[in-house]
Amino acid sequence: MNVNVTEKPTGQISLGVGFSSTDKLVLQAGLRQDNVFGSGTSLGLDVNTAKSFRTIALTQYDPYFTVDGISRSTDVYYRTSRPLYYTGDQDYKIETAGGGFKFGVPFSEVDTVFFGIGYEWTRISVSPNTPSQYVKFLHDIGKMPAGQTTGTASPINNFPFTIGWARDRRDSALVPTKGPYTQANLEVGIPGGDVQYYRASVQQQYFYPISKAFTLALNGEVAYGHGYGNTPFPVYKYFYAGGIGSVRGYQTSTLGPKDQNGNPVGGASKMIGNVEFIFPLPGSGVDRTLRLFTFFDFGNVYQEGAPLSFSELKYSTGFGMSWLSPIGPLKISMGFPLKKDNTDKVQRFQFQIGTAF
Repeated sequence: MNVNVTEKPTGQISLGVGFSSTDKLVLQAGLRQDNVFGSGTSLGLDVNTAKSFRTIALTQYDPYFTVDGISRSTDVYYRTSRPLYYTGDQDYKIETAGGGFKFGVPFSEVDTVFFGIGYEWTRISVSPNTPSQYVKFLHDIGKMPAGQTTGTASPINNFPFTIGWARDRRDSALVPTKGPYTQANLEVGIPGGDVQYYRASVQQQYFYPISKAFTLALNGEVAYGHGYGNTPFPVYKYFYAGGIGSVRGYQTSTLGPKDQNGNPVGGASKMIGNVEFIFPLPGSGVDRTLRLFTFFDFGNVYQEGAPLSFSELKYSTGFGMSWLSPIGPLKISMGFPLKKDNTDKVQRFQFQIGTAF
């Protein structure tokens, strides 16, 4: 018996150009090589040039680290974050470098449990515009002398331990019409670092097919963080809400506590909920690549130690369109806040390429 074997291409190059109503032009590039050097593992390089968040990451993935099918990924990264509403202030930025290992354990065809350990080095540079919450945090952990309010603080060392679980029973990851999706994650800053904290989140989605063309989509997420061991919750680990992906109709990441200048700073906990009624464009039949939707969103973020109060939730409603475009999922929405005060920042028209819910 004669057998001819042809090896398929093992390398992938991805280039992406995105544009959002907040970060403006975003350039992304990725390089991935499977079976690198004949090892059976893959090696990837990713670069992101968003205005408020830039990163370069190198990842090595071994899908069969053990004979039982446990996978292992190793990553090294460097990130520079300039808080969204201070991007014109070049003296205010957060730099993070680190790396770690993560192991994935498949328990079934739809269940995966992962856990990992890593190291993070973070340096915060503050200016007169920096939120007072950041300066207070640096003083509390002893990374900036008392009385100093500008300059670059001493580096913060952190050893994050992560564990999570995901169950995906949707019929499609890009354009789901039925099935649930659940994920839970926990990150703990363990003793030995400069900060000790825990950061937990749970998300539940459900897609219910009313008919072949109409779908009801539900999404809920709760996240909570707190410091322990006499250290506060790290301000650079805060949660944010507002905009596409959370509560539409409000400017991106603007809900919750504000700083001395009236700008958003995020919070140590958040609660998000979304209801969408999805239907096809008239005349397109049951085409799932181009769909219209109406929505009702609610959510907010809260300070460390504050209860998740339903009375403080923000609400919005509106309509939009989603398109599975050649360069990625595109979502456009027109949102109308239902509960706002004078400190809320409204942005009715929003769009983004690459968002999910």
